[in-house]
Amino acid sequence: MASLDNEIQKQILKSLREFYPIRVDDVVLVAAVQKQVSGATTEQIDKDIAALKVKGFVEETVVKAPFGKTETRRLKITSAGIESLQGLEEREAPTGVSAKEVESRLVETYDRIKGDLENMRQNLEASQKALDAEMVEMRKRIADHDQVIRTYFVRVIETFGVFVGIFAVVVVSMQGGISAATSAIKGGEDLAVFIFFIVAIAVTVAAVILSLLYGIRKLILIPPKSDEK
Repeated sequence: MASLDNEIQKQILKSLREFYPIRVDDVVLVAAVQKQVSGATTEQIDKDIAALKVKGFVEETVVKAPFGKTETRRLKITSAGIESLQGLEEREAPTGVSAKEVESRLVETYDRIKGDLENMRQNLEASQKALDAEMVEMRKRIADHDQVIRTYFVRVIETFGVFVGIFAVVVVSMQGGISAATSAIKGGEDLAVFIFFIVAIAVTVAAVILSLLYGIRKLILIPPKSDEK
């Protein structure tokens, strides 16, 4: 593979490769090369284009205007020119890093990864401890709620038993009062005695029911106050 002779030829091939596969007018190509190579003249660029054409790195097409005798040269890099330019760029590329530098980079990467993993482990441990503390607190709250529910259940059973006992006493008292009032009327007593017994029974029932409702409110519906230290 033939090598490039100078910087101008290399820049010509680079500019044509940027436009590939489009053909480029020679005027546009000369301007692109002069922009990259300081001090390059049109004559030098034309000379190097001709040299590249001889080497087979550049092909030229002449386009005539439909009217008049004006001709335009259009240039395009060939596959051989692309291969030659790639070979030159590979030769000019910087050499690889040394084994010592690679080892140093590997050690730095290992230390950084090790530090990141250690930080991650510490964060996980802290999160686990916080989660364990929250779970202990939640279990404690659940146990407290269970105790409260059991306490209320016991209170309900006790209150219901007291209510049934008092209600039974009231019913018996009512039956006794009604029987006494009926006997008094049959015995010729005044009707006011019967009314008195009935009113007394109603007042007793009302007092018992109100007492039971108050007891239910105090013992069941209103929870006991906890001692605050």
